[in-house]
Parts: sequence; C-alpha cells; structure tokens
Amino acid sequence: MPTTDTARRKRLARRRRKRIIRKVTTAVLSVAVIVATFFIVWSIIDRDDDVTENNNENFISDEHGQSDSGTVFNPDPDPVTDPEQPPVETEQKPDPEPEPEIKMMTVELKKEDIKKGILILVNRQYLYDFPEDDKLIDMFTYKSSAYKFRDTGMMIDPVAGEALNELLVDFYNRTNNGDVNIISTYRTLDDQKRIYASKLDYYGGDVETTEKWVAVPGASEHHTGLAIDLGIYTSDGESFDFRGEDEYAWINENCYKYGFIVRYDSAKTDITGIAYEPWHFRYLGLPHSEIISGTSLCYEEYIGYIKAYPYDGDHMFFTSETGDKYEIFYLRSEGETTTFELPEGSDYFVSGNNVDGYIITVKSGK
Repeated sequence: MPTTDTARRKRLARRRRKRIIRKVTTAVLSVAVIVATFFIVWSIIDRDDDVTENNNENFISDEHGQSDSGTVFNPDPDPVTDPEQPPVETEQKPDPEPEPEIKMMTVELKKEDIKKGILILVNRQYLYDFPEDDKLIDMFTYKSSAYKFRDTGMMIDPVAGEALNELLVDFYNRTNNGDVNIISTYRTLDDQKRIYASKLDYYGGDVETTEKWVAVPGASEHHTGLAIDLGIYTSDGESFDFRGEDEYAWINENCYKYGFIVRYDSAKTDITGIAYEPWHFRYLGLPHSEIISGTSLCYEEYIGYIKAYPYDGDHMFFTSETGDKYEIFYLRSEGETTTFELPEGSDYFVSGNNVDGYIITVKSGK
C-alpha cells in the first residue's frame, strides 16, 4: 500500500515541523523577555547613578563651601539655570517711613468761661450771667427788602445775625414774600422786667400763666443775643403772629441748616417751662442745630445728652448733610482753670454750657 504509507509519512513530517516551529517561537519569546528585562534594570541603575552623582556634586562640600568637583556650594538655586524655581526679587524695599509725630497743643479755660459761648443753656434754673464783654451788632446792618424790622437798634450776636440774614434772604428768594418781621432780638435785664410786668398785668396777676409765655428776668434767652422772635407784617400794614405755617413753614423746617432751632416744642413744655412758640428761634450753630433737628430732644435734654461723651471717654462723631465731619465732647470744669489737649492746627470752638462745664466742637474736614 505505497500510497497509504506515503500519506502517513507526510503527516508525520508536518507534525515534526510544527513542533520545531513551536520550540523556536518559545525560545525567541524567552530571549525577548530576557532582553527587555535587562534594559529596564539597566535604565534604573543608570538613573540612580545620575542622581547619586548630582547629589555628590551639589551637596558634598567642605567647611568652606568647596565641593569635591571644585565648585562653590550655593544653597539657593540659580533662578536662571533652575526653571522650576521662580525668579527671586533681589531689590530691597526701603523701610517704611515712621508716621509723623502728632504735635499737641494745650487749651486752658477759666471758670467764668462756663457762662460764655453760643451753646449756653439759659432758663429758670440756669440764669444768664450778663458778662461785660458782650459784642453785639445792630441787625439793621443787614437791612434789605427780604424782611422787615419792628424797630431800629435791634442788637444781636454777630454770628447769629449773619446766619439769620442768610436764612431770611433765602426764604425771600424762594417765595418772593418779604412780610417776615423781626420783632425781638437782644434784651437787657430791664427790658425783660418791663415785658414780664406788662404780661403779668395782662393775665391779671396770674404768675403761672405769665411765665408760660414770658421768661423770668435773667432767664430769657434774649439776654444772650442769640434768640430772635419773628412776626408777620404785610405791605398793607397788618400784623400777625408767626405760626410757621403755610409757606412760612419752610423757615421752621430748614432753620437748622443755618444754625437755628425752634426752641420751645409743644411736647416739651414740662421740661422747658415755656409754652409752644413757633416764632422763637435760638442760634446754636452747626453742627448742633442739625444734630438736635434729627432727634426729639429739647435743648435742656441735649445739654445732658452731650455729657455722655466726656473728654476722657468716647467722643461723639457726626457727619452733616453737607459732608462736614465733626468730633464733639464734654469737659467738666475742674475749678479756676481747666485744660485739655488737641492736635495743633485743629479747627475747633469752645462754649460753656452755663451749667458745669464746656462743650468742645472740632471740625475734622469732609
């Protein structure tokens, strides 16, 4: 059976070839794995050698900073050669200049100064002292068609007079109404005695009713030259009480901007002792008139309120509608002389309160 034997031999030859191919393939793969492993191990060893060499060059030095390779040890990497380090600013900034020392000035006040100034409280409990150095001016100095005078020779504190003129001129410019009449400004003690006696007679000797409308002589704010009473006198020759109503309400509502307050509030009669007088204005100056206008305090209460801000404690700070900034504090009288300190060049004014001390107002700009 030659054909069968030939076929069998061919099959055996194919099987041998396949076994040889498998062995060769296995051998080649083994060699490839060995070679790949060798290269991996070699790269690791080579990298470790580089790190060791670099470490030796950079960190092995003698006590003078000289390395084995002869280079100088530099603990700070060079920002140019080491890209991973940000550049270091080597320029030194100048030391900050010390804040200038604030020079202080000492202000000395006398005991009699308690009774002087635009903020003094005058009422039945704290009478006016009538200092000899009152400096008053004739209100007629400002005479214009914007308002009228009941009499000539009406004296007033010059600061209050200037503010009153500005207030009434502004009212006239808004309304073209020139019927406002100034009926009372400064009064002497004798003036007040005469007015008081006349009113007492009018009320048939009723002291309580009289004193609701007229201050006891010595207790009137008119003694200071800082108070004014307004009336109405028309071009037809008719006179009316000033009620602060209708277009005249603008004066009562805006007088604080000019340094005035409506002194006697209907809700504070039990404190002031005086009935509601919408025609009676008292000059206090800014910022005090504006501060009071934003509260429900009468002036007696305001004097007590300021005492909560003593010189050696927390001060009152106030910013006006115009942006002006103020610092205010109270200083109690310590006897014949009392002193306090302020920075040199301060813009300030001092007023006694006619009670027991002084009110200091410092304007600190805008």
